[in-house]
Amino acid sequence: MKPILNKAHGNLKNLLESAKVYQALLDSGRDHLPLAMQEHLLGVSFEGQTLLLQIDSPAWATRMRYYEPTILGTFQQNFPHLQLTQVKVSVLPLEEQPKPKKEIVSHPSESDAEDMRELSEHVESAELSAALLRLSQRAKS
Repeated sequence: MKPILNKAHGNLKNLLESAKVYQALLDSGRDHLPLAMQEHLLGVSFEGQTLLLQIDSPAWATRMRYYEPTILGTFQQNFPHLQLTQVKVSVLPLEEQPKPKKEIVSHPSESDAEDMRELSEHVESAELSAALLRLSQRAKS
């Protein structure tokens, strides 16, 4: 059991080290962006000789393209051994908002509809009278 725990501890340590590296890369990328754009840069990584930037929305991805040369230059200077030649901006998919539940509309009973129709004839407000009349007609639908 002890070797398994030691191995798991080693994997967690490697994972923690990787997280620190990716956070340092992210911080380095954000440092060379205007303050308004910094929070929209969500991730930085490498794929071959391509610097990958992950953005939170298509609008910010378009704006990020103006800063690609600056960020690429920074990473080329700080990590020359990677020989980065291009930048790829990708938009991370957003979580879908839950769709509102459809409410079940109930129709008034025949007697309620008749009461609303009669009340609509005795109300002074034309708008309220029309609304009561429309509601009373739902029973017939």
